[in-house]
Amino acid sequence: MYLGIDVHKRYAQVAVMDEAGKIVEEVRVENANLDELAQRYAGAQAVLEATSNYYHIHDTLSEHLDVTVAHPKKINQIADTDKKTDRVDAKELARMLRLNSVPESYVP
Repeated sequence: MYLGIDVHKRYAQVAVMDEAGKIVEEVRVENANLDELAQRYAGAQAVLEATSNYYHIHDTLSEHLDVTVAHPKKINQIADTDKKTDRVDAKELARMLRLNSVPESYVP
């Protein structure tokens, strides 16, 4: 499974994609509750965009998921879309992760 997570200040939009590229779940979750989602998909891969508050979320998710942090300026596929919504961003992040095409950001 591949989780694309579009993180905001208080919540995250999550798209869960299976091995075949089908979206199996889309959910908006408060950041404080992301741990529950991570436990449900333990062992899966996840990607989130580097934002000002990604450190804590990365650490929380990493306890259960293989987490990649995407470099925000290098994700042209998301930024250039004319249908920019949280749901679209989360799905695109999941798709990029599935295709192993996420431009990674350094995580200290």
